[in-house]
Amino acid sequence: MDSQLIKDKDVVPIGEPNIPSPEIKKKKIIVISVVVALVLIIVITIILVFTLRKNEDAELKPLVFNSTSGNHTHTLIFMPGYSNQPEDFKKVFTSKITFPKKNDTTIVILRSPMVDITYNHTKNYAWYDIYGIPLKNLSDINFEQLKNSSKILEKAIENEVNLLNGNYENIIVGGHSQGASIALYQAYSGDKKLGGVFAFSGFLPPCNVSDDKNTLNAYLGYGDEDNVIEPSFINKSIENIKDFEGFDIHIYKHHKHHVCTNQTIDVSKFLEKIIK
Repeated sequence: MDSQLIKDKDVVPIGEPNIPSPEIKKKKIIVISVVVALVLIIVITIILVFTLRKNEDAELKPLVFNSTSGNHTHTLIFMPGYSNQPEDFKKVFTSKITFPKKNDTTIVILRSPMVDITYNHTKNYAWYDIYGIPLKNLSDINFEQLKNSSKILEKAIENEVNLLNGNYENIIVGGHSQGASIALYQAYSGDKKLGGVFAFSGFLPPCNVSDDKNTLNAYLGYGDEDNVIEPSFINKSIENIKDFEGFDIHIYKHHKHHVCTNQTIDVSKFLEKIIK
């Protein structure tokens, strides 16, 4: 022991507590506060993400009605156009468009998300972004977003076909404007042949059309004075299907972009051939 010098400050008396200095206490409090704050931030972030996703799913919930007989035999899936929501078209299907087996047919009107729209620098209900109006060619739209939105329709088709014992021919898809273009795209590019497709004021996006779609029941109606999609663009888009056996085109004189009474009458006749 004599060879080792023990300084007084190195000796801790037995039984006397080792009390940390105020500086150490302060540092511990800061560390604990930071950890608690980080945990709270993580928890709050998880809750917000979950809530936002839940609200988004609720907002995108489709409008479903009809099929009141309890004998669900057919499904009609419809996609509204730019700035429209399902409620805007409910009256069209309840009082304007008529078809057989109405009480046995479920109508599903899909709900589009809010999308940033380039041409007017706003955010609106849409299936894809648009860069200018009237649409004159494919470069006026976001084609990738259109293809992605077609997957929403494809999923809706698969959900319904499971309720119809796999009968794709008992499913009809339709739409207006943007929705019409997606309906045509999905009907002609999809692997399965549906019962039919009808389109109000839409165009057919570029897609691989198989030979078996030659007999697909299809209706396309638009106005010769359409001020949102140029008629010349619509005509050009259907070059490869206009001579198909099942394709039926109607051009309405002095008509613009909205759905008119003559269109609903013609679609009613079209549906009478499919829903039996």
